[in-house]
Amino acid sequence: MRPAGDSGEDVETWLRRLRGEPGVAYVHPNGVVHVLSGAGADSGAANAAGTEGEAASARFGDAGTLDSKYGRAAVSKASPSNPSAGTDDVQIAPSSKSGSLDAKSEPFNRATSPSNPSADPDNMQTDPASSPSAAQSEQEDPTALPSDAPIQSPAADSPSGAPEAGLAAAKQQAVKANDPELAKQTHLGLIGAAEAWKTVNGNTGITIALVDTGVDLDHPDLKDNLVTGVNLVERGKPPEDDNGHGTSVAGVLAAAGNNGVGVAGVMWNAKLMPIKALDQWGDGTEEDLGEAILYAMKNGAKIVVLSVGLHRESPYMQDIVNQAEKQGVLLVAAAGNDGVSLGSKAAVKYPAAYPTVLAVGGARADRTADTRSNPGYELDIMAPWHVYTTAVGGGYKKEEGTSMAAPQVAAVAALVMERNPSFKPYQVRELLRQTARDMGPAGFDSTSGYGLLQADRAILGTLSKDAHEPNNSSGTASTLPLRANLNAELSSAKDEDWYMVDIPYDGKLTIGYEGRVAAGSPTPTVRFGYYEGGKLVREEDTKLAGKSIEFAVNKGSGRIKVQFSNPAQTQALSYALTTSFTIREDAYEPNDRIGDAYALQPRSQTVSGNFHKQADRDWYVVDFKQNGQLKLSLSTNTARIDPGISVQREGQTLIIYDDHGEGASEQTPVISVTAGKYYIRVHNAISLDASPVAGTYSLTMDFQPALVDPNEPNDKSYEALLMKSGTEYVGVIDKSGDTDWFQFRLSSDSAAGLTVTGVPQGATLKLEIFDKRMKLSGSGTTDAAGSLKTKDQVLEAGVYYVKITADRVFQNNYYRVKLSIDELVAGFRDISGHWAKDAIVSLKGKGIVNGSAPYRFEPDRSVTRAEAVTMIIKAYKPIVAAPSTGMFKDVGSHWAQDSIAKAVAKGWVKGYPDGTFKPDEPITRAEMAIIIGNAEGLKPRIQTTRPFNDVALYDWYTPMLSAMKQDGKLSGVEANLFKPNDTASRAAFATLLYRYV
Repeated sequence: MRPAGDSGEDVETWLRRLRGEPGVAYVHPNGVVHVLSGAGADSGAANAAGTEGEAASARFGDAGTLDSKYGRAAVSKASPSNPSAGTDDVQIAPSSKSGSLDAKSEPFNRATSPSNPSADPDNMQTDPASSPSAAQSEQEDPTALPSDAPIQSPAADSPSGAPEAGLAAAKQQAVKANDPELAKQTHLGLIGAAEAWKTVNGNTGITIALVDTGVDLDHPDLKDNLVTGVNLVERGKPPEDDNGHGTSVAGVLAAAGNNGVGVAGVMWNAKLMPIKALDQWGDGTEEDLGEAILYAMKNGAKIVVLSVGLHRESPYMQDIVNQAEKQGVLLVAAAGNDGVSLGSKAAVKYPAAYPTVLAVGGARADRTADTRSNPGYELDIMAPWHVYTTAVGGGYKKEEGTSMAAPQVAAVAALVMERNPSFKPYQVRELLRQTARDMGPAGFDSTSGYGLLQADRAILGTLSKDAHEPNNSSGTASTLPLRANLNAELSSAKDEDWYMVDIPYDGKLTIGYEGRVAAGSPTPTVRFGYYEGGKLVREEDTKLAGKSIEFAVNKGSGRIKVQFSNPAQTQALSYALTTSFTIREDAYEPNDRIGDAYALQPRSQTVSGNFHKQADRDWYVVDFKQNGQLKLSLSTNTARIDPGISVQREGQTLIIYDDHGEGASEQTPVISVTAGKYYIRVHNAISLDASPVAGTYSLTMDFQPALVDPNEPNDKSYEALLMKSGTEYVGVIDKSGDTDWFQFRLSSDSAAGLTVTGVPQGATLKLEIFDKRMKLSGSGTTDAAGSLKTKDQVLEAGVYYVKITADRVFQNNYYRVKLSIDELVAGFRDISGHWAKDAIVSLKGKGIVNGSAPYRFEPDRSVTRAEAVTMIIKAYKPIVAAPSTGMFKDVGSHWAQDSIAKAVAKGWVKGYPDGTFKPDEPITRAEMAIIIGNAEGLKPRIQTTRPFNDVALYDWYTPMLSAMKQDGKLSGVEANLFKPNDTASRAAFATLLYRYV
């Protein structure tokens, strides 16, 4: 949509001209706008921690239609806007209205309000103002401290010629507020309001429109500053506040000051027009928001306060914003309160994000940006986050948020206009920026804009023609934010203005240039150059006073140089630059239609894309060659994108997944896909006709192909796959009712067991074991971890079958099953093939040894003192008359107490000096030889040579080892080494005992 042709064109003419152009139609938003509430009622702790989010949502929904036409705001002829006759280089003169003001607003009149049927919004006119003088008081707010930076006085340079003495006299006449709650309004001190009030404390020469939830029309601190407004929610009714937000905003802006009641607004006297565009929940449509601004413009408002917001941009609202600028109406809007809740995804909300709207963020009491305040390139200025203000019902309350910061800026803008009635909106914005107090790095930054609002500086300061100087070289380049409106001057042919731009992505930078040339003067040719890495990329000359210049740019830092192309140019030129940025199309374009869908491989992957144009839709297609399970997720890095994802099987219905809001990720459930084509559509669900966004999305595709069961066909018992012990087999349950059969064969009695792992969560697998007659011999089911281990069974020789079933299909991961078979030898499953098998079998046959666990001998485990004594007692069967069993304090009721007592009585073993026997301690190989030698009755033999290389000649056990070696019964563990101090195994003890018995 093209903006209105001429500055000052009234709304009716503008709309009539637009309707007459072929193909012109507005596409309205499909959603709701919401008030920008703070994070809580009492936010002291929240402000300190910076962690609480908004008290209410500030997002748009998705209800609406594409076809609704803008028409309701086609109102009767508007009051003409004041002509902008001021020069571009404006210096500020003292106002004749400094101190007490001459004019006061007419109160809101219910008789002439929209509740009167004759008072239709299309017929409303601004009420005239009367002029009683404001009262004076000697009480001053102790918290309203002045700005601590010096203010440049404009008196000497005043175009009106007013002497400094005039300003001093005006200050002497200044009133001091006597409002009893003033001490609670600490925000006034942060912005230097008390100092500003010494010069000017109101402006009833202009109307300020408040677009919100309405206002408490009977509030004692507001009613005298209200003029007739309108209710766009319930037409025909007064704009009464049924939410509370609008009343709080109004009090910050213009609660009557110095009236001995309640609080003081930044402006004591004002003409405040309440426009109710939001309902009792703080919601409204963007169409109503646009109509509210148009109503304000039509009815003579010069400032519009918008403590509302949404994350979507629209040509509809952009055109209204452009028209307001041309008509001389200043728009002031809140940046938003999502800095903590959305983190790095937070962005300045619309309408604050439009270049010519004064975007206001929130500052803490320590003059730092509140972390909840939305950052961004579009941010202009900050004002206190916390306020004390009016409340519905005639009361007062603490409030917070950028909603409360915006009216502070709007009020100071009105005071600036009181001092400078010829100022255009861009001049007011520039003066507020120039006089703001830096909060972060010097100059502009995306967290705090140009700094903290300073009312005293703004009112007394001088507007610079070019506040960006010195910027005559690349090294001194001034910051040029994206999506900003900047004003500067080329003073001569020698002047070069350099700007630095931070480009977030590859894309297109558009610079809207407007040269302000006096009537009748020739338009000088201006040259624009764009540089990257110190090298000129492209330059372009323009002889027109207005032109859009586009540069293809790459991500990173760039430089723009503005200069006259004529080296002989002598006449200075004031100019404005309005920047915008469009991200470059992603690597998958063109893919805006299903027929142009970009083909992705059928595998897990992540692709990154963007929405580079109006109503961009990105289509992808995947041709799956096999069945499997698919899960899609879509995320974004900005709240200006509401991810929406859709999936369509070729020839079937498109299924949309959009369950969450702006900036939040979306994901599909697990989709069972079959071989064939599937189409995936990604779009920005923030609007059916969403504008381009400088941000990206990530589409993640998780595809698990269906696995093939290598054992099929094995659905019947006669198809059972033969299993081998120790081998792992894998399988899937690929269809409902699927049964997998296996079999194993035993040539002799054996202990058998099965283990299962890998069953997916949510599924339960059942395993059954049958003999050849199909008699069930064992079964089990998997646990929550998807595992199963059957109890070992001793089975006779023969054929056995294993049947596996599950309670649901799974084919994207294998279950794993393993058979363990151990042949039983002498009743033991762990001695087959062991080197000590013969000895163990022999001793088992004689009743000398038993197993230590079911069907196990554990031949390689260390033998304990109790086990060793028990075996020799069983082997030698000594006769001991009434052996004493209470000689050791640690034997007691031990299972081997009788054997220990007999062996001690025979002198075969001894206890320890501390009165213990330590029955469960392992014995060494030397002790093994001593115990068996003693039981055998061997006589130790003292030798002159060592029996083994690792046995000393005079060790206490050497004589017994020598005797047993000479008998040919004792051998070492390796070449002439006995390792006497190593623990003895059950196999070693059984073998040595077997050799003697």
